[in-house]
Amino acid sequence: MDIVFGLWADAGSVPDHGGDGGGSMGQPVLGPAGLVDTLETILGIGGPRKPQVVRIASFQATLESLDGDYFWTASLQMDPWSTAQTLLGWRDELIGFGWQHDQTWREPRLSNLAAASRAAIELPSGLSDRITAIMNELAASSMRPLTRIRLIDPIDLCPSPLRRLLERLSNLGCVMEAIKSTAAAPVETSLGKLQRWMLNSSGTLEGADGSVTVASSASKPLAAEIVGQWFANQTGNTTIALVSQDGDTDLLDHGLAGAGAPRAGRSRSSIHRGSLQLLLLAFKIVWAPFDPRALMELLVFPNSPVSPRAAWHLAAALEQAPGRGGIEWEEAWTKIDQNERLRAQGETGELEAANRRLSRWREWAEPQTADPILGIPLQQALAICDRVAVWASRRYAMTNDFLYSATSILAVEVRAALAALGRDRLPRLLVERIIDQALDLGEANPNARAEAASWRSVPHPGSIWAPVSTVVWWNFGATREGSLRSPWSERERQELASADCPADDMAMGARAASAAWERAILNARRSVLLIAAGLDSDAEDSLHPLAHRLKPALDKVGTVLQLETALRASEISIGDTVIGRHAIAPALLPQAKFSWPTPANFNTRLAEATQSATSLESLLSCQLMWALRHVARLRAGRVRSIPDANQLLGNLAHAIARDIFVPGVPPDPTSAAQQTTSLLESKIDQLAAPLRHPEFAEELNFARRRLPAAMASLARCLVDNHLTVEATEQQVSGTFEAVLSMRGAVDLITRDQMGQAVIVDLKWTRSDRTRVDELANGGAVQLASYGALVAGDQPYRAGYFLLNQRQFATLEGSGLIGRLVQGNRSLPDTWTAIIAAWRSWRSVTEGGQILATGVEGVANLLPSDLTIAREVHCERCDYSTLCRVRAIA
Repeated sequence: MDIVFGLWADAGSVPDHGGDGGGSMGQPVLGPAGLVDTLETILGIGGPRKPQVVRIASFQATLESLDGDYFWTASLQMDPWSTAQTLLGWRDELIGFGWQHDQTWREPRLSNLAAASRAAIELPSGLSDRITAIMNELAASSMRPLTRIRLIDPIDLCPSPLRRLLERLSNLGCVMEAIKSTAAAPVETSLGKLQRWMLNSSGTLEGADGSVTVASSASKPLAAEIVGQWFANQTGNTTIALVSQDGDTDLLDHGLAGAGAPRAGRSRSSIHRGSLQLLLLAFKIVWAPFDPRALMELLVFPNSPVSPRAAWHLAAALEQAPGRGGIEWEEAWTKIDQNERLRAQGETGELEAANRRLSRWREWAEPQTADPILGIPLQQALAICDRVAVWASRRYAMTNDFLYSATSILAVEVRAALAALGRDRLPRLLVERIIDQALDLGEANPNARAEAASWRSVPHPGSIWAPVSTVVWWNFGATREGSLRSPWSERERQELASADCPADDMAMGARAASAAWERAILNARRSVLLIAAGLDSDAEDSLHPLAHRLKPALDKVGTVLQLETALRASEISIGDTVIGRHAIAPALLPQAKFSWPTPANFNTRLAEATQSATSLESLLSCQLMWALRHVARLRAGRVRSIPDANQLLGNLAHAIARDIFVPGVPPDPTSAAQQTTSLLESKIDQLAAPLRHPEFAEELNFARRRLPAAMASLARCLVDNHLTVEATEQQVSGTFEAVLSMRGAVDLITRDQMGQAVIVDLKWTRSDRTRVDELANGGAVQLASYGALVAGDQPYRAGYFLLNQRQFATLEGSGLIGRLVQGNRSLPDTWTAIIAAWRSWRSVTEGGQILATGVEGVANLLPSDLTIAREVHCERCDYSTLCRVRAIA
């Protein structure tokens, strides 16, 4: 074989083979991983390789098994995973130097690492170990496995293990040829002058002819657009190398596609790609206290392991009552069970399959919880990995989506790492560190696919090893490449050198990277285009190190271009390419509109709709909002979510009140407080599990303090007013005005000593202002609606019990004991006003229009006989972009 070898060739190269024509056999361009794989195959010593996460886990188990005091002992106790990861990296680096752990070492760290390496008899091989194995195999051989190796990078810039391997191959007769970097551009061009200056050749630096262009823009999308147009204008047989620094062309691909050019299709790896997060979610659900957010993420996950027909019910229950074991949760499972048995249609085989599905879904949604400090039992952890691996494998077989394959591999690797630790229980921190390590950099975007093009894209400039017409360096910005520091002290270096296994020069990585950067410029024959984009692209600390290196020459022969020029000029010139630009005539934005024509059949649909107190509040606020939300059923898109802390407290209060205030004589205040205290902890787990988490510690303490007192105050209010409980959360309905169908759920219906209804609406709010103002202004729509539904034409009384404030707010003159509010009208009068407003708004609808009452200019069209109206809150409305009160962002 005739190989071209380079340090950065594993991810692709330009040219992509070592032959002279369009293709070649036996002349591959290989990087370190490719070279080692090839040699292992030739020598017959290859085999399945273990992932790094398994190696770290195995090494951690070894470190924890050692007796005695070592330099890492304290670190191992504090953070065992990071300690094992760091020490394994050091051990591998030493192996690469030719270090032998069975020798005697004077320096403490070298001696300690030797002891650990000797004890790690089951440690899977890393790259340095594999190179050492190849060296040992070659030591007993006199035949060269390869004919020739052409070196892109000088041998003295290769890390020690590769350098030793190349030297051994050379000793066996393998021809080593260094590919020399020469000036590829003509001497009379700016690029040619720059290249010769880089090679320290004599010549003058003057004149910029556009062959070296440094382009920058504060806007990355603009830069992608211009570069895409530049590529679309390239014709002929020129060879172009696109360097996508950091290996990502996602934004650039938009610019290329927009200009009709092929996509480069490179994507930065990410751990947040689709199903890759599923394993972490599966473990998050296990840890105590139970995390409803993690379970919600699992249920709404695309292609969730829990089928959508079941996940929908569970997610709805979780949103209503974030916990497990409560009424809502059990009702959801009952519906799921019924639906699955209905689908089975009584067939024995289908029923058995339904039972298996239900069992599988419960395993995902209701796993046994584990203490995050004490740890999860090993067998349970392995079962989670197996469950994820099986699910991902099945999804991969169905969809051929490689992310599912990657997820299955991830679960298998984590399982192997967990088993390699040799522990009976695994703490949460350790499990999550292992998953993070297994994910490493994640996976590329599966939708980023390269398209056939006349040019070649590589992620690193060092991959360009032969002359090309043009080099385009995208994302020419700051990088930390070559900045890694060596961990070895001077005394350790001296001992390693004396043992004939010297450590690499600390500056070697930086020199290798610098040489690779410069080689990309030297291999350009016609032009070089360097593009830096971003808000700080012109800042000194945002420039690529190569820009600092070339600055003296670029100031004289480089063409500096601000791409923002394209926003105001009819054309922009980049090198020898002129890109035409055409301004788009601006269009006027839609104006706010307050009158909308009534759609056909709207009144028919309205007659079939059932209203609620909430929908009436919407109508009295804005007719358009009411029409869209409550008649057309047009709802804003959203993802199911867990309620905030205030809503959780409200849910708790309502649920506890439902259990305490059963029909009959209300409990005395002391008993109500005691019952609340006894119910609270179980209700939190069933309805408000997020309160168990540290970030809600204050709210949890608040609930433990205030809820018993709130229930005691409610009981005292009922006792003081001589009220008897008739029903809690009572569903009521009725029809008014022939076409006004109403329904609702009343929190608490009580009766006084005369048998009259007293309606108590429970509210948990941060402030009492809104409800008190409703009573004062005659706008208590909920109380008036509930009163009409419960009592009809019979007299009734009502009020808001503000649980957080422990106050019963009711109208003055009602004869009830509480916080008396002087109102503009009674609740029956409020209902009469609501009915009158309903007639008025129906007349507007039947007249052919629907009004957006928050839009300026609508006042003249409002019904003149409106008896009640509520404040318009356009800033909180989901439809304000339709009437254009608020512009679309």
